[in-house]
Amino acid sequence: MKINKFASVLVLLGMIGFAFVPAKSVLFSYKLEKGTKSEIEIKTNQNISMTMSGQSVNIKQDVTLNQSVEITNVSSEGNIDFSIVYDRIRFKQNAMGMEVEWDSDNPEASEGNMMAQQIAAQLNNVIQKTVTATIDPLGNPITNNGSEVLGETNISGFEMGMLVVFPDHEISVGDTWEVVTKPDPSSDFAITAVYKLDEFKSKTAVISFDGTVTGTEMNGTPAQLSGTISGKATIDSKTGWLISSTSLQSLEMEMEQQGQKMPMKMTSYTELTSK
Repeated sequence: MKINKFASVLVLLGMIGFAFVPAKSVLFSYKLEKGTKSEIEIKTNQNISMTMSGQSVNIKQDVTLNQSVEITNVSSEGNIDFSIVYDRIRFKQNAMGMEVEWDSDNPEASEGNMMAQQIAAQLNNVIQKTVTATIDPLGNPITNNGSEVLGETNISGFEMGMLVVFPDHEISVGDTWEVVTKPDPSSDFAITAVYKLDEFKSKTAVISFDGTVTGTEMNGTPAQLSGTISGKATIDSKTGWLISSTSLQSLEMEMEQQGQKMPMKMTSYTELTSK
């Protein structure tokens, strides 16, 4: 009986000791193969308030993007080329009590709505368009032709800096690192974020982030922009690929159109899933 009790104590001590063994450190990077394909869905709910000609306007928008992503090349240095195709866009807006809905898979449903058709005229040009982007092995953006392909649609998806950017050294659970990224290298739009490794397992890892957003233009239009962003991402531990993420963004900006300044505030919540 005493032996059994002694053995139980040893087992318990062993479990306690195991619980306090520090997690091993890991060096993250993107290990992706040419030809790998993913289906991305991005859901964004946003509220916009702006002042136009002295009048306050409040807009609520729900946008769902479906994109096909393919790795088209991996260079000898490990840089990764993507092609990103806009397969489907669903758009819903309420502006001052006026409802607008449009679905690229069912455009006939909104043919009688003049405002919906104005929006469709822009968004229709995006469907089946291919954006190309390149990142380095850590996830830093190198090139991106999104602004050239999409023009002034104000629609942006997976190509706009949604991958986690990893540090160039090994990290353990609880470690943080700071990254400054420019999702569109042709713009000064920048995100300064502090990432934190919250959880690491053999198959998945969870990384949170908290940062600020700055810029002086948006889609080629002058816009003084500032704000904050925070969120969490689940990634594949082996490849670095994004499995899912959520983010909350709050922005203030001032745009100028036809000589008139338009102050604007926007809050948005985004969910991304990858299959």
